[in-house]
Amino acid sequence: MFKKLLAAVGVGGAEVETELFTPGVQPGGVIEGVVRVRGGQVPQRIDRIAVELVTRVEHEYEDGETHRDTGFGAHDVFHGFDLAPGAFHEFRFGARAHLETPITFFDGQPLPGTVVALRTVLAVSGAVDATDSDPIGVGALPAQHILLDAVRRWGFPLRSADVEHGRLHNTPQQLPFFQEIEFGPSHRFPRLNQLEVSFVPAEHGMSVVFEADKRGGLFTEGRDAYDHLWVEYANLPHVDWTGEVGHRIERLAGH
Repeated sequence: MFKKLLAAVGVGGAEVETELFTPGVQPGGVIEGVVRVRGGQVPQRIDRIAVELVTRVEHEYEDGETHRDTGFGAHDVFHGFDLAPGAFHEFRFGARAHLETPITFFDGQPLPGTVVALRTVLAVSGAVDATDSDPIGVGALPAQHILLDAVRRWGFPLRSADVEHGRLHNTPQQLPFFQEIEFGPSHRFPRLNQLEVSFVPAEHGMSVVFEADKRGGLFTEGRDAYDHLWVEYANLPHVDWTGEVGHRIERLAGH
């Protein structure tokens, strides 16, 4: 659907529409589409057309938390042109999704709590920036799917996911946020209230961070325990990942 742009004089603005040819993508994949711009009743100078991914990011503070829509991985579609009244232009694009893009689908099902969209930004000279967004599905990478499935095999039910502002230590993280995928308790690990898994994919491998919420004992308080795993993509077929993940969880439960 075309969205109206503001003209410098406040009336007669152009219209913009973005159509995605790839409604779904994996981190690192290419999103293809077209941006269509239709001139209004007055000439306008379009300084820039760009697309970027956007997700809802949680910011935590001492007195609470807020959520902000945060753009990342901007891709320039076209720079600088004069749009005549009634003129029509199409701009094809292929934008690579950042490797750290949060996933929204796992095992063919939506991952509750995380939404990703493609946002179109037009910088219009003499007016405001106009934005339009289209939701897009982000499927798990093979390595992510294997590790998440391994956690489920140990009896942890998948609950939800969110995206948090901050950095994970000892990872190649580039974006200012990371995704946490939350699992409920497993009867096989009664000392753990829940387990959270975060991924930081890179070109040839992936950091996996486990965070376990441990129950307190008679003389100890509950606390969080962490473990870190590096996964080489080339080694995916050669490792018993269910066994490796189980070993990591046992270590977390025993700390």
